[in-house]
Amino acid sequence: MSLKGVNNDLIQTLMEPSKNIPQAHTFTIDQLGASCAILLLRLWLGMRSLQAGIEKFAGAKLISVPTIVDGKADTNGTQTTISEKFYAWGNYKGIPPTLGDKLQKEPLLMDWSLKVYDYSLGPIFIALGICVLCGLATRLSLLAMGLVYTSLTFGLILLNQASGVAWLGTHIVLVCLALVLANYNRLELGNPLAKWTGANWLINK
Repeated sequence: MSLKGVNNDLIQTLMEPSKNIPQAHTFTIDQLGASCAILLLRLWLGMRSLQAGIEKFAGAKLISVPTIVDGKADTNGTQTTISEKFYAWGNYKGIPPTLGDKLQKEPLLMDWSLKVYDYSLGPIFIALGICVLCGLATRLSLLAMGLVYTSLTFGLILLNQASGVAWLGTHIVLVCLALVLANYNRLELGNPLAKWTGANWLINK
């Protein structure tokens, strides 16, 4: 074989890179696994938000109970005062008083914004929790939930509460993951209700 022929073969080889470069593998998602993943994320995020809203109505009261001695009520009739948790409308506090007092001292936060959060945070958590759990406008509900957590993070940053910021950051990561997997959302009430009632905002979009 002549030198010219070798050069021609070399040039032809270089002009066909697809034969020399390994082809990239295509990444595929298991649809069943993704559907299970978004379902678990919805259950966790929805339950977390719903319970966080309900806990805004929690309070404690002191009650007297018989003193227990050796596993039995004291025969002398002595009483012990204990704290008992209960839920009521009158207990509602959107922002815990101790946290609210600290936030009021922050110059970057307006008094009116704290009042809005104090009045609305509980109902917002409950509404978003129900929507995410039931799959009502899943993407919009998750986006709203992420925005709420982001706004709460701002307040904790001002107070330099690093652990709280990290905790809310974890929630936002889970919300983002749920949004990425929202296309695989299957067990939801939004789409059937939208077809039945004509309320298109309920669709998973």
